[in-house]
Amino acid sequence: MQRHSILVLFISIFCCFLAGFSQTQLSGKITDKQSGELLMDVRVALLSVPDSSVVKVAMSNEDGVYTLTDLTPGIYILKVTSLEYSDQVKRIDLPSGNAVMDFVMRTDTKLLEEVTVEAKAIRVEQKGDTTQYNADAYKTNPDATVQDLITKMPGITIENGVVKAQGEQITKVMIDGQEFFGDDANTALKNLPAEIVSKIQVYDQASDQAKFTGISDGNEAKALNIVTKPGKNQGQFGKIYAGYGYPNNLYMAGANVNFFNGSRRISLVGMSNNVNQQNFSTDDILGVTGSSGNQGRSGGGPGPGGRGGFGGGDNENYLVSQQNGVSTTHAIGLNYTDKWGKNTKVTGSYFFNGSRTDNSQITSRNYVLSATAGQHYAEDFSAIMKNANHRLNFKFDIALDSMNSLVITPKLSYQGNDRTQGTNGTTVDASQALINSIDNNTFSNNKGINASNSILWRHRFVKPKRTFSANLTGTYTNRKGNSGQESYSHYYDELGQDSLAAINQKADNRTNGYGISGRFSYTEPLSKNWVGEVLYAPSYTVDNADKRTYARDSLTGAYSMMDTSLSNVFDNQTIVQEGGVNARYQKNKTNFQIGVSYQNSLLLNVQDFPIDRDVRLAFNSILPNARFRYEFTKSKNLMLAYRAGTRNPTIDQLQNVIDNSNPLSLSSGNPDLKQQYNHRVFGRFNATNLQKATNFNVFFGGEMNSNYITTSSVIATSDTVVDGGITLQRGAQYRKPINLNGSWNARTTISYGLPLTKLKLNLNFYVGGAYTVLPGLINNVVNESKTTNTNGGLIISSNISETMDFTVGYTINYNSVVNTRQNVSRNEYFIHNINARFNWIIKGRLVINSNYSMNAYAGLGSGYNQTIMLWNGGIGYKLLKNKQLELRVSVFDILNNNNSITRNVTASYIEDVESNVLNRYYMFTVTYNIRNFGKAPATTKAQQPETGDKPQPH
Repeated sequence: MQRHSILVLFISIFCCFLAGFSQTQLSGKITDKQSGELLMDVRVALLSVPDSSVVKVAMSNEDGVYTLTDLTPGIYILKVTSLEYSDQVKRIDLPSGNAVMDFVMRTDTKLLEEVTVEAKAIRVEQKGDTTQYNADAYKTNPDATVQDLITKMPGITIENGVVKAQGEQITKVMIDGQEFFGDDANTALKNLPAEIVSKIQVYDQASDQAKFTGISDGNEAKALNIVTKPGKNQGQFGKIYAGYGYPNNLYMAGANVNFFNGSRRISLVGMSNNVNQQNFSTDDILGVTGSSGNQGRSGGGPGPGGRGGFGGGDNENYLVSQQNGVSTTHAIGLNYTDKWGKNTKVTGSYFFNGSRTDNSQITSRNYVLSATAGQHYAEDFSAIMKNANHRLNFKFDIALDSMNSLVITPKLSYQGNDRTQGTNGTTVDASQALINSIDNNTFSNNKGINASNSILWRHRFVKPKRTFSANLTGTYTNRKGNSGQESYSHYYDELGQDSLAAINQKADNRTNGYGISGRFSYTEPLSKNWVGEVLYAPSYTVDNADKRTYARDSLTGAYSMMDTSLSNVFDNQTIVQEGGVNARYQKNKTNFQIGVSYQNSLLLNVQDFPIDRDVRLAFNSILPNARFRYEFTKSKNLMLAYRAGTRNPTIDQLQNVIDNSNPLSLSSGNPDLKQQYNHRVFGRFNATNLQKATNFNVFFGGEMNSNYITTSSVIATSDTVVDGGITLQRGAQYRKPINLNGSWNARTTISYGLPLTKLKLNLNFYVGGAYTVLPGLINNVVNESKTTNTNGGLIISSNISETMDFTVGYTINYNSVVNTRQNVSRNEYFIHNINARFNWIIKGRLVINSNYSMNAYAGLGSGYNQTIMLWNGGIGYKLLKNKQLELRVSVFDILNNNNSITRNVTASYIEDVESNVLNRYYMFTVTYNIRNFGKAPATTKAQQPETGDKPQPH
């Protein structure tokens, strides 16, 4: 009753703002010059003449209509901006009463010659909450990719293959505002040429429903939009290449070809090679190629675990980057963007990739707990993995009429994975006496499918800002597979006597589920500056898991003896009801949102085999949220946000069946897991100086969790029985997920960029830090793993010409880990990286390339404190009249020094892992560049502020 009273009081407060009358109003329609289409989400800002400060801001609605109310008659500057169009700036004389001024937006074209010269000095600028980089201010060679271009831009970094902007990961890449290969950022950045880029825009992309309502729903994604140059967005462009290498019959071949014609854009990408090249991400719906892909190894230690996440969204992403080992890869993809008739926009993509990865690793692990101090584990691991992946994405944006629209987003993914692996490991104590040894061989064959469809209906009423929208999403998952294992484990007592545990088994595993969720939103203008929202978000999901394990019958040789301790049938149902209210305030330079939701979650867990067991858990949560944005000037702004959320345990975490794929490290689920509750806060400050061409960014964020899903581990110092009958031999481990409080983290990144004009260089640097506390349970005692990370980097890139292009960078990572249950105080290690890239085109035809990277490790174990230098180089020559054909000879790993080293630190051990890599080889490559661009649109006069423009009275 008390909660209901709070909600009623909250709504009543909003009603206090139901007042306000505008004496002067300016409105109008905004359309696309080429198509005549009404444009939504165009920013219209009324600026003061003396200092260009913001007086009033409005966004155009779905009908292309903007409205500025409560104005005072007088002289103003009116600025109209949109991501895909040229800015329009007019000086207006605003009369009293209602006035109308329409705008026709033109695709971003070149300005007058003298204005263009000035614009090239502008490296980066702020447009509202969008950071916009001018590509012409960063010189690259004609063969550069978009990824080569963005690495020169301040605040954008690439860390272990992950693109980040202002410290946040880029999860969507758009081209002229349209999606490109779904959520796979790598495909766009590594395949598109830099020469087509006019601008790079970085911003928080709201969900389609939040764009419509104007109220954040917490489902923002960090997006990078590529604005193409006039004339470079018409025609055909791309490249086709093929190469042969020595030794070992190495090869590489591929193509990326783009057909752009107005609103219709078709892109084809493909590649085939055995030299470990992968210009895309893998959709790992089975969880076998990402961080969980080594579950069969004994590397799955007892450190705190559990994935982070926030409730309230359905945009789970399974994309992972390239994994360890040497891969042979085949891939092909198609992206399609078009406009069907006047009312339907379509984007879609299909991508297939198949790969075989050979992975060999050597692991050295030292245990640091008091009870296990001095123990050392050494392992040789090898695996062959074959993976096939299909993914299909579409989006249909349909304008039914002036008041109604539909957005339909179907997605389909398939993955098949076959894996064989072998592990040989030994554990010794401080006196080098054997504790255990293992010879473990496993195989698995798995396949899975994920399907979903989202339908969003948006209705706009006659009254401005009054809207209703309904978003329904359905999901379906199906995973099935089989696995086999043959292992021999030796366990030694204090006298050196050993006992043998042999396993010969096969298992069938099936998991499937479905779900439906909705989000219903009604918005109402509460006053001239306030908009309120009432929302209701229900969801219902069902997951079923069935694992049957069979031991080999020594008499018949058949796998017919069911092992009930390793078999389980488990069902989970989750029902969530959520309702709440939000309110958004917008006036002049200030925009903020505040809201609260009430959520009831019901988890029903039913075990049908080998014993019947039911668990029913209910959770009630209050979920507040707030978002504040202030625009100090048009080039300086601050954003702060807070949101509470929940996360329910997955079926894999709930199913309490023993996984003995590694007999030295057993694991199980936990049907008694509770819902995780989290608080998240983050902020961002951006400032640009157009005169000095500098850019300054600060990002900070933090998270605190209650009932954090982590890991309970038991490490047997002698033969032990745990969890109701599970026998652990000396030196073995048992892990399962549990809930603990005390998890939190904080991080920040500060970046600054400036041009060294006289030297024709760009200088960018950043510093960052993070602190994380993760609780875990080890032998029934709570351990806190406290990790401190400090990092920084300096990047110098050339801005000399397109014929000479280089980038030099240095980064440092310092890591310190303290575990409260360790007998050592602190573990510290450093990773230094120096990288340099050089490209030189001599007399337009001779091309010299060189790439150098040095990684220096300090603080690792014996034999792992190495300095690894990777130097690649090549020389090529361009042929034909337009220099479209290139012949090239390249050398990979000139110094024959390539290596891969990783350090993993958990609460109970520290390990260093060395993986196999490709070493020196030679490659001869033939590349044909396709450049058949259409003519650029006619140059138009720059939109300078003008006098005498007077809105028409209405």
